[in-house]
Order: sequence, then structure tokens, then C-alpha cells
Amino acid sequence: MILQKVQEEFFKIASEIISELGPILSTRPYLAIANFQGDFKYIEDELENYKDFIATFVKTNFSLLEVGDHSMPISGTNLAFFKVSEKAVIVIYIKKGLLGQLLIFKARMIKYQSRIDELIPEVPSFTEPLGVKIEEPEIQKEKPHIIPILLRQIDKKAKFPLQEVIILNYCDGKNNLEDIIRESNLEKQALWEILDKYTKKGWIEITYPGNPTLIPVLTKEIPPMAVQLGVVNKKEFEISKLCDGKNTIEDIQDALDIPREELDPVIEKMRKNSIIHLEIK
Repeated sequence: MILQKVQEEFFKIASEIISELGPILSTRPYLAIANFQGDFKYIEDELENYKDFIATFVKTNFSLLEVGDHSMPISGTNLAFFKVSEKAVIVIYIKKGLLGQLLIFKARMIKYQSRIDELIPEVPSFTEPLGVKIEEPEIQKEKPHIIPILLRQIDKKAKFPLQEVIILNYCDGKNNLEDIIRESNLEKQALWEILDKYTKKGWIEITYPGNPTLIPVLTKEIPPMAVQLGVVNKKEFEISKLCDGKNTIEDIQDALDIPREELDPVIEKMRKNSIIHLEIK
């Protein structure tokens, strides 16, 4: 009875992730959830061909990844591993689309962390045997980047300004901001104007692999009258004055003495409303 209850909870978590990602990816994602030993807690039939590979990969590489890290180990296959906690990995597979699109899950996976950990009673132990030093392979830490990802196909019949079409085609999950600036020969501010425009439309998702330090940057000046008109509230206005491209989120927290759990939702709301965008330090 207890085992069945646990299985039902894993099914609920997987269903929520599928429901969340499906509309964004415009395709059905397929999931597996494995613990740190490579034992499956949930797996869909579409991942059956990769089952042995997933189990081996998790057992071999789990301790080498930090929580929040991801890995895409099979070239040409839309299969991604996300270390959601110290106990579990979520594996996502899509049959069509761009592999880089799966990176949008990085910003969302932590909210499932505590629920998954509660369902896995085992405690990981990666201790060294007495008198024996284990040499762990060196893994290259991912350099922080900003990677914009196009969430839909561009209709060939649709009419867009040429410069915008070029930028949208670069948003394939492989090119970071520096790549796009170099290839398009655009100034950074001009590029952000295009990215902000299509982020607001829901066409582009901005991802931040490598766990960077984020710097909120105001997309346009907000006059004090905007508070009176209800365009922004007082707290958002105070935050906006510090979004000058120099202050990190931590700097803003310290300057305004706002608890992080209060500040983060406001920053996210301002980002979604295209009042700010987030650059990296």
C-alpha cells in the first residue's frame, strides 16, 4: 500500500512536469526519475531503449554533478539529465525539436526537489573507504552564459524585419549572447531590445546555465508617475531605481533590506512584464 502511494506521487510529479513543459516545448516530453543509485522511481515506455544507459550514467556521474547541473551526453539525441537534488535525477526526452530547448527546465526543477526527496528514504553516501583515496575524474564546470531559446517554429510566410529573423534563427539553444552579438554584428543593447520584445510575446525563453550571478537591468526608464497610475507598485519602483546594470540581486536585497523570499517574486514579475531583463556578472 505504501509502495503504491509512493508510485502515485511520482506519477503526479511527472504529470505536472509534462503539463508544464509540453506547451512551452510544443511537443510531448517523456520523463524518467531515478535516484542516486540509478534505480528508477518513474520511467515512461518511450525511454525504454535508453533505460540501461540512463541507469549506468546516473550511477557513474551522480556524485560529479552539483544540484542544479545538467548533462546532455548523447550527441544528436534530445535526452537531458537534470540533478534536481542530492537524491535524484530527472531525465527528459523529446522526439522532435531542439535539444537546447530542454534547458528551460533548469529554472523550474528546484520546485520539485523537496517533494521528490520525501519519496526517497535512502541516504546517499559517497564516502571513501578507510585508508583508500578515491581519485574522482575532473569535470569541467559549465561557464555561466545567457542562452536565448526560440520556443516555436518561424512561419516562412510570416513577415518579420530581417534583423529580427536573423536573431530568432540564432536562438537555437546552442548560441549564447556573446555568440549572437559576434555573429549578428549587433550592439548588445540592440540585441536585448529584440530579445525583450519576443520574450514578452512568449516566443523566447532566456536561460542561464552555469548558475551565474544575475544583474537586473531596466529595459526602459520608469517615471514616478507610473506608481500613481498603477503601472508599477512602490516596491517595484524602488527596485527599478537600482536596476542600473551594476547591482546584483544580492546588492538590491542589501540596499533595500528586503528578505530574498520577498524580492525574488518581484524580480520575476518585473522580468515577465519586460520591465527588466537579467544579465550576468
